[in-house]
Amino acid sequence: MQASRTRIGWTEVDYQHMADRWTQQDRHNIRLALIGRIDTTAMLESATRAGIEQEIDATPRADLYHKDSIKYVTLARFGWKKVKVSYLTMKRYLRASRACVLILTLLATSSAYRSFQALIPNGSKVPDPCRPGSTWPAVGHVTPEGGSHRNKFGKHFKAFGKTWTKALCQMDSDEDGRSNGEELGDRNCSWTPGTPLSAGATSHPGICEPLDSPKCKQVNIMIKCRDNPRENWELAMCEHIAKNSTFSLEVTLTPTPVPAEETVYTCQIIDLDLDLNAGADFHMVATQPVIKATEVVHHILLFGCKPGASVKQELKSPHRCAMAPDPACRDLIGAWTLGSPGECAHPDMGFRMGVKGYRTVALQVHWNNPRRLSGLTDCSGMKIHLTPDLRKYDAGMLVVGQRFMQIPNPDVQGPKQTEFSAVCPSHCTQQMFKTPIYITSAVNHMHYLGRHQSIKLYRNNTVDRVITDQDNWSYDDPLIYNFKQAIKVSPGHEIRTVCTYKQPSTSNPVCWGEATSDEMCFGFLTYYPRQSLGHPWCVSMKKFPSCERHLPALGRRAFDGCHWWVFRNISHPETRQRIGSVLNLCFPDHTDKLVCSQKCRDIAQQIVSHPCLKGETGSYMIDWYKKADPITRTFLDAIFTCSCSDFDYCDRKYNGGLLGSKRDEFCSSNANFSFQESLLWSLIFVTYLTRL
Repeated sequence: MQASRTRIGWTEVDYQHMADRWTQQDRHNIRLALIGRIDTTAMLESATRAGIEQEIDATPRADLYHKDSIKYVTLARFGWKKVKVSYLTMKRYLRASRACVLILTLLATSSAYRSFQALIPNGSKVPDPCRPGSTWPAVGHVTPEGGSHRNKFGKHFKAFGKTWTKALCQMDSDEDGRSNGEELGDRNCSWTPGTPLSAGATSHPGICEPLDSPKCKQVNIMIKCRDNPRENWELAMCEHIAKNSTFSLEVTLTPTPVPAEETVYTCQIIDLDLDLNAGADFHMVATQPVIKATEVVHHILLFGCKPGASVKQELKSPHRCAMAPDPACRDLIGAWTLGSPGECAHPDMGFRMGVKGYRTVALQVHWNNPRRLSGLTDCSGMKIHLTPDLRKYDAGMLVVGQRFMQIPNPDVQGPKQTEFSAVCPSHCTQQMFKTPIYITSAVNHMHYLGRHQSIKLYRNNTVDRVITDQDNWSYDDPLIYNFKQAIKVSPGHEIRTVCTYKQPSTSNPVCWGEATSDEMCFGFLTYYPRQSLGHPWCVSMKKFPSCERHLPALGRRAFDGCHWWVFRNISHPETRQRIGSVLNLCFPDHTDKLVCSQKCRDIAQQIVSHPCLKGETGSYMIDWYKKADPITRTFLDAIFTCSCSDFDYCDRKYNGGLLGSKRDEFCSSNANFSFQESLLWSLIFVTYLTRL
């Protein structure tokens, strides 16, 4: 879906005759749409609930719309039984858009939080104090749709292990004088999951009521019951969004089926709907999530694409992708993860869009679907807020962290917690930074095994400044570090990231990976000025930093004796010969059957001793080969199996299996054969000596 303007022209509205067909919220939606405060998908939902027939008028409104605008509508007239709206697209797109908006809204209301709703009394019937007659599905969050910070009841629910206990029941989380049990219809605190209750929920356990009382206004600091609950975030945390000059775009996926798979990355490259005729530039000053398939959306990233870069047309439709959506779109400019209400830029900076900035962006939505739900459709994305009043500096985002980990299970002897670290070394920052940069905010990122994460600046091996230091990590409730006084990072500083994890309960180790059942260790650092940092990534694979591979100023240097740029280039004659030898000797007669003959074993053992498959570069090179091509993965499987060498479990694991899965079977049988052969020769030798 193309991103489109929210701030458009609206004609006079008369809906006084529609009072019997519109709810109070529907009328609020119309008022908000008139002043550009919400997008018109909410208005369309209101029209649908009212049962109004919609007529399509494709007459262009050149004075109000950019020619590519295809989502937002101009309300022309309300009558008794019809609404006339102006579109710049045909009816087929309207059907697709409304299908995603309306169906997913119903899904979010009815099933998005079903697993948690079932763990508390009347969990699916908790009233919404902001909208009488409606329910608040995400009972533990400050917004009814979730994807936001926890309210006080949500924090207490988590502290009790997400279990309804007598102690939690007797608490008064929202401090309104009524216990949680009383508000949820379990006065005696005797309810157990799966049993019916004769009494219904009378009020919300996480929102103090009455809302207008002085005490409740203080308690509900993040829940100032507005027409749009998320609007409170805009006003309380990001005041400059409300300025008249600020407008917003929604950058969302075209409605797309969600596969019934555990983890999928979906990307779409989108041309921004900006008026570039006047040569204007804008600053993006805030982002908010637009979450539709709430059951599966894990995180959303927004990347800026280099101006003038060539992008394949097929990438402008939703498609599967890796961590980076496209080589031309690697500048991370926005990030959302579960629990975050959005991002608000430091007053001195913004991400530049327009003639001298990004005109095209890449949206990446990560679906995490461990239950492998089917039949879902998604059109999630981000709402970005822009202003023509340019700030002093252009903003950027630096990513640091570790790309390899292997967290042992409890059966392995050792400490109960495992620590991994990553270093962006001083010789890299010396080349990366043209001038000092200034960090305005930082966010840690791990998954559910994470316990502690820190990001620190070092100078001459001494801590210079702590950027983040977060104990009691919670994946569902991330902490955003905002710095009014920006943190200065100079060329020559060293950035160290440390992540600590508890032991998993799984039988196998937990590896770095994209699913929430895997783990990550990243830090996202927002900074200015963007122009000071040409390559905003500095992550490590074990101790092999990415800056060693990407900074031209450092040249191509061997790392631990490995000429990595040759070894990973499968078109290089030396590399092609190495791979060809394994395929010819280990797969005789050009079949797909692996045969560990003596010649195959010899070549496999020779290759695994290569410097590029050992030490700190080994994991990086193995990871590259696992993802590069099916042939390189077959090559790895052959040498892992037939060399009988030991490799880390997480080196062998890939999305779909385990490399060298037949290694133990072959190597143990090969060892037995060698023992029997040795015993036979010993007997022959003893017999020979006896005869002498």
